[in-house]
Amino acid sequence: MTSGVPVRLSEALTVRARTAANLLDRSLTEQVEHWARLGQVVEAAVSASTVLRLKARSHDPELTERLAAAPTTDGQARAAKLIRDRNAVRYEADQAGEIVRVTRNGRRSRVSKSR
Repeated sequence: MTSGVPVRLSEALTVRARTAANLLDRSLTEQVEHWARLGQVVEAAVSASTVLRLKARSHDPELTERLAAAPTTDGQARAAKLIRDRNAVRYEADQAGEIVRVTRNGRRSRVSKSR
């Protein structure tokens, strides 16, 4: 067994981490370590200015409430509307499993496969 170092976390982060940990069958410690590893990868992969922009845009004091609404029918409908409103183009799979490009006005076109 490895020994650890006690770390203080904010209550908000602890609640979010515990919620994610429960969904992903991890301990609280495993979840926080997972997020820390992801942070290390992101910081190594992108420039400092990009990290600063991501941090500035990612702070949402209502994140816990928003995530709690995600699995509800109303939450999913709001998320789908937000995605449609903010993205001129989205992609989905048709019944045959082919990728289809859908524009905001509803125009659909099959995406050609690159070889």
